[in-house]
Amino acid sequence: MFITAIFTAFLLFTACEQPEGNVSSSRDGYDPVKLIDIHSPEDMKKIGSAYPLNGSYTLMNDITLEDWFPIGDNAAPFTGVFNGNGKKITLKSFNNSALSKTYLGIFGYVKGASAKATIKNLTINSSVDSSSTATAEQYIGLATGRAENAVLDAITLTGSFKHTSASVIYLGGAVGEIGAGTAVKNINSQMNMDIKPGASATYHWVGGIAGRFIGGAGIENCHVTANITADNVAAAGSGQVFVGGITGGSQLDRATGTNAPTYHGYIVDCSFNGTLIGKAKGYWTYAGGIAGLTVGGNVNNTAATTRIVRCSTAGTVSVAGTSSDYPYVGGIVGYNNFGALVSQCYSTAAVVGTGSGDYTGGIAGYNAQSITPYNARIEDCWSGGTVTGSHNAGGIVGQNQQNAKVARCYSIAAVSAIGGNTGIGGIAGINGYFVFTGGPFPNEVGGDITKCVALNGSITAGSGTKTHRVIGDAQTNTTMSNNHAYQNMTVTAGGIAVAVTANADTADGADCDEKPNQAFYTGLGWDFVNVWKMDDDYPKLKWQ
Repeated sequence: MFITAIFTAFLLFTACEQPEGNVSSSRDGYDPVKLIDIHSPEDMKKIGSAYPLNGSYTLMNDITLEDWFPIGDNAAPFTGVFNGNGKKITLKSFNNSALSKTYLGIFGYVKGASAKATIKNLTINSSVDSSSTATAEQYIGLATGRAENAVLDAITLTGSFKHTSASVIYLGGAVGEIGAGTAVKNINSQMNMDIKPGASATYHWVGGIAGRFIGGAGIENCHVTANITADNVAAAGSGQVFVGGITGGSQLDRATGTNAPTYHGYIVDCSFNGTLIGKAKGYWTYAGGIAGLTVGGNVNNTAATTRIVRCSTAGTVSVAGTSSDYPYVGGIVGYNNFGALVSQCYSTAAVVGTGSGDYTGGIAGYNAQSITPYNARIEDCWSGGTVTGSHNAGGIVGQNQQNAKVARCYSIAAVSAIGGNTGIGGIAGINGYFVFTGGPFPNEVGGDITKCVALNGSITAGSGTKTHRVIGDAQTNTTMSNNHAYQNMTVTAGGIAVAVTANADTADGADCDEKPNQAFYTGLGWDFVNVWKMDDDYPKLKWQ
């Protein structure tokens, strides 16, 4: 009788300690106070109040969130685990007071402590159409505004997401910004996005998965099949936009000649297929099928290099309609900078550049400004589709700037330019830049393009353009070696056939067949053991 009374008292005590009706006691090895099932929107609202921010949660039903206020912020982040259990959250709208918060999403701020915080196994169906009232920068994503020391895994995004802001935004379909110790993986999005950042004289970051990645964060096996527009039409003055099918990009460094550019993270095994449009006012729109901008790295240490590897794009990547000067648009990345790497990627997208001083490329708009050993690189890539620029256009890169490198790439894209053009080529529009005599980068030398093959059917340029089969405009001190071009390529400028001087170490490259065999590429030093394979008439990447 005495033992029975003690046992009854123990049950009553533990019942009082547990959150009401939502605790699963059958999952061994967990604290039952922190292991909680979510059945309803009301249960979700208790996370961070009645339920702890470090709890382990399982979603048991499909639920709808309307007039939603985010869970957690930078002062008190969500540090636990949210397992969507294959269920769906329909997110209809944010609470008006939430629209002024710095961190906006189902979860505002996710940051692991001793273990990584996790959001996983979830579908988010969005019909969000919001307008920010924030007066300072804002981090916005449907899963979470910002993630640090965290994992976002196996999330599907559907529906649509529209957002207008008068402040600086870091906005992604899943997460606004990912920081140190964070991996975003296995995310699939069919969610169309229409984003209108409005702050002037600043940068905005928009991506189909993540707005910006920094601190060594990773994006793995994420795929977007949707349309994305980022247009700072709401800005009163000029502003800049970084937009990508996967991410707006990595942080922009203002490095000097004595400071090594910072490693920010990696994007691997991702794809975009849809229509991506970037528009900005003033100077600089950065648009890429995978990322708007990548920056930071070292040729001697790939693990510490910001990189895009084994990624692909299709559809359209465009800056059509931008009012900015000097837009950068590429099938994979708009601007690859200060040591960053693009490797084993391909694009079959229609890449469209427009505006004064554009740089348009099948893989990258710009492969840019670097000092050894921080050489920006594009290696083992190919492009198809079309590349249509206004001023500078190339089948691989619009401009390959000083000390930047392009190696073992080919293009079958039709390349054309429609305005007052500068440099148009089957691989690069321009190779090199002027030699600095002062400033932070003294004594720079030209770009390096080697072992590349221009198999473009045609290159069409306006009058007064520097146009060649491989490199449209090869500037002083550039390196061109062992490049080839399809011998019957049609090259015209202003409707007039351009004379070709075939030479492997000059802008036209040496002659080759329309569809060279594997032995030809092997002779150039291409790796058909680990990187390439022959498939149909052209090389393909082994991972394809």
